[in-house]
Amino acid sequence: MAARKSTPPAPEPPEPDVVDEDQVEAEERPAPTAVEVAYVEALRREREGYTRYGREDRVAAVEAELKRLGAPLERAVTRPPETA
Repeated sequence: MAARKSTPPAPEPPEPDVVDEDQVEAEERPAPTAVEVAYVEALRREREGYTRYGREDRVAAVEAELKRLGAPLERAVTRPPETA
């Protein structure tokens, strides 16, 4: 009886290129609606007020929501100096 030739194992598929997930999500995200734009603006105003009054816990919560929505974080307004 003749010896059977074994077939070599199939090559492993190449590893995918490294992809920036944030960029992919941004490309897949549809343009925001007017309601979504208004919501983001309201969150930014809310964040500004919390920042002025030192409510860091609330600032963090609002920033988390803005991040979830994919809205860029703008620089926080610092608390104005107190006048006599």
